[in-house]
Amino acid sequence: MLFNKIIVIENDKEIIDLCKGAFNIEGYSVKYVPTKEEAIEIAHSENLDLAIIGTILPEEKRDSFFLSLKERNPELLGVVILSHYSDSNVMMGMKQCFNGFIKWPFDAYELNRVVENTLNAASLLGENALLKALIPLYKLGEKFIQSHTIKEVLDGLVNAVAKQTGATRISAMLYDEKGGGYLRIVSSIGIDGEIVPKIQKKFGEKIAGWVFEKGEPVILNGGPKDNPEFASFLRHKSIVAAISFPFKARDKTLGVLNVSKVEEGCPFSDVDIEMLSVICGQAVMAIENVMAIDERTEKIKTRAIFEQYVAPEVAELLISRGENLLDLGEVKNIAVVFADMRKFTSLVSHVPLKALRGFLNSFFGLFADITFSSKGTLDKFLGDAALAIFGAPLSHDDPVNAAVMASIEIQKGFHDIQQEWAAGDKSFEQAGLGVGISYGEVFLGNVGSEKRLDYTVIGTAVNIAQRLASEASSGQILITETVKTFLRPEFLINRELNLLLRGFDESMPIYSVYVGEAR
Repeated sequence: MLFNKIIVIENDKEIIDLCKGAFNIEGYSVKYVPTKEEAIEIAHSENLDLAIIGTILPEEKRDSFFLSLKERNPELLGVVILSHYSDSNVMMGMKQCFNGFIKWPFDAYELNRVVENTLNAASLLGENALLKALIPLYKLGEKFIQSHTIKEVLDGLVNAVAKQTGATRISAMLYDEKGGGYLRIVSSIGIDGEIVPKIQKKFGEKIAGWVFEKGEPVILNGGPKDNPEFASFLRHKSIVAAISFPFKARDKTLGVLNVSKVEEGCPFSDVDIEMLSVICGQAVMAIENVMAIDERTEKIKTRAIFEQYVAPEVAELLISRGENLLDLGEVKNIAVVFADMRKFTSLVSHVPLKALRGFLNSFFGLFADITFSSKGTLDKFLGDAALAIFGAPLSHDDPVNAAVMASIEIQKGFHDIQQEWAAGDKSFEQAGLGVGISYGEVFLGNVGSEKRLDYTVIGTAVNIAQRLASEASSGQILITETVKTFLRPEFLINRELNLLLRGFDESMPIYSVYVGEAR
């Protein structure tokens, strides 16, 4: 078996270990040297295919060093590790006869791909032709890296392919899994703009679908007669040559590049085909980079949304499920806590709105902090009221007792807030808080549209908790008989009169929880 002989000139252990991981496959014979003197000695005594020059030399001295390596190995290719990647940096490297560039930090996959592309390109082109072809390709790679959207990447790809090959009909298609599982055109040249949105191919359908399914290119270099198996799929019989090339990522195919020459033009050369491979590889890396950035951005946005409802650790677990936000929902038995402020309407009439806002924010902050610290979920604030749940979306070993204990802490904390504000304005002395707690089956999840979601609970237990809160006196916590059956003995419970709650047909037994020190 023929091996690509590579020398890595580097003394940084992290980079060396990464290189060993990249070349731990058949087809490579690699030597690692820590000094330029040892590298020159090996290069003068052995035939090498490629040198990877790391960080042992300043960038301005790498050209003379690489030329000394090439004295006995004129065909030696060079890949240089750059501390920063810029257009001027790449152009300088090309003048210094380097064939490939990679920016640190990188991973083993990126390094392997750069080396593989460099070796493959060199095997098809002479050194002069290689330098001439790679300058625009590496400039294109830099443009790809700076792209902010997938469309921007594919627009650059389509324009570059048209310029390099002279093709007159080009389309870049991506697989749209959410849109019904079709390949759809994202960017194109030479196709009527009105029909572009209508063009879609299923998995395995026609040439593009076949290429996507198999992950292999189809080359019709002699037009329809070149490959009868696919000739019937060609839309235009005047096609001189056509190539469909897959966008292959690490573990899957993302889409297909279709390139056609219509009516006139030469068949695609081996250089064209190799160039398409290199450009598609660069485009895929750029697409993966954009997707990774988009994914991180989406997670940050999602986390910010969820952390309005739940403690940060709960938000992280919800995000890690990887579910569609619109689909997030379940039916579950949970404890519901509803807190409703007393005499709030009177406060509005007697207290400046700015002070009233500060008072509400103090209460809501208290309510949220206690809910989160008790592993509950904040559902929403409603004017002068607040709703929390215990037992979902994460399971809780004892949701009812956690809800009751949290409600006691909320009542105590509210009393302290009231006293603090009343010291500045006696109007706050009339404020009070009633709390209702119920337990039962509810739907918990997102309700709404893609533009606006409301993560909430729906069910009879929610209505009961709200009615109990409205019936409770200031400082009182009312609970249902179901809640009472779950309570631990250290809580003091009083039997209240049966209540006929608004919206219900029959009265129900109600209990109150003593808001004092637990025994």
